Amino acid sequence: MDANDNETKVIVGLGNPGLEYTRTRHNVGFMIVDDIGTANGAQPTTNSRLKCDFSKFTYRGKTIMLVKPMTYMNLSGECLIAVKQWFKLPISSFIVVHDDVALPLGKLRVVNGGGAGGQHGVESIIECLGGDASIVRLKFGVGPDPGGDRRAGYVLSKVPEVQQELLGKSLDLAKKCLFTWINEGTLKAMNKYNPVDLRPEAIAEKEEKERKRAQQAQERKERLENERLDRDQPERQNAELESK
Repeated sequence: MDANDNETKVIVGLGNPGLEYTRTRHNVGFMIVDDIGTANGAQPTTNSRLKCDFSKFTYRGKTIMLVKPMTYMNLSGECLIAVKQWFKLPISSFIVVHDDVALPLGKLRVVNGGGAGGQHGVESIIECLGGDASIVRLKFGVGPDPGGDRRAGYVLSKVPEVQQELLGKSLDLAKKCLFTWINEGTLKAMNKYNPVDLRPEAIAEKEEKERKRAQQAQERKERLENERLDRDQPERQNAELESK
């Protein structure tokens, strides 16, 4: 089965199979893939050969493949390499979506290469690619990282109710980011989405900075106008004297 890189894009969402892991922080990759599939009428099937739940749909002339490894997180690379080899796809056709405790909930980061950062699914993928870390990834913030022995339990737990609205907005942002990657490439997705911070405190801080910038611009405009009036005042006074 041959697939052209320009015509096929593969979104691999990482997670763990099983009801006990449903909608946990570690399964945000599954959540995003499920949402995209549902929105585009993709019908997932379990493919034992490829070790995943697999579906696809057509979008703007491209075949979009949706992959959820059924190997459990730590063996995610076995699925990705199976899909890559079966469809004879270059690594540039793939993007891997996974949780990242180093980023706070509300932030995303598209990266092209780099280390796994302790994410075991990514470690498995890099290992199965023979150490090649050049695969594009969408990191989905689920932090703050509690660190140490608490980290495993944290990523395997669900986002609390008080943060569900932020989670929903972050999932929507991730889906938009993925379609930007499909349509316009990795660099565009990086530039557009990496700076975004959906946290209420970050939005408030941004709005305050914008308010201060607007205020400073207005004050500068008024100062320049006053300086201009001061410069013109002698000329006006002379003109008034001459007119008398």
